[in-house]
Amino acid sequence: MKRSVLGFILGLSVMGCNSKPDKEDENLKIQAMTSCENAAITPEMSGAKQKLVKDYCSCSTDKMMGEFTYVEMMQMNNPSQELQDRLMKLVEPCLKELKTKSAELGE
Repeated sequence: MKRSVLGFILGLSVMGCNSKPDKEDENLKIQAMTSCENAAITPEMSGAKQKLVKDYCSCSTDKMMGEFTYVEMMQMNNPSQELQDRLMKLVEPCLKELKTKSAELGE
């Protein structure tokens, strides 16, 4: 009996990881935003450029939250080619906006 209960709990855990996160999950949003900003912002960037990067991170995080499962989001540090391709297609509008606004700044 204990084994079947343990199996049931493990099954629920796996099913939960394969579901998409709540788009309003503030903790997950903060983690994703922080990770994006830490990877993209450098100390020598102007304040205006840092703001653009933060806007990009917000845009891409919002798109990721609606598309990827918890498991896929955990794999973003070392994504498979398929996952990377999906990500790039998804955030393409965010990246395009970043490039356009960066060009307007002259950076």
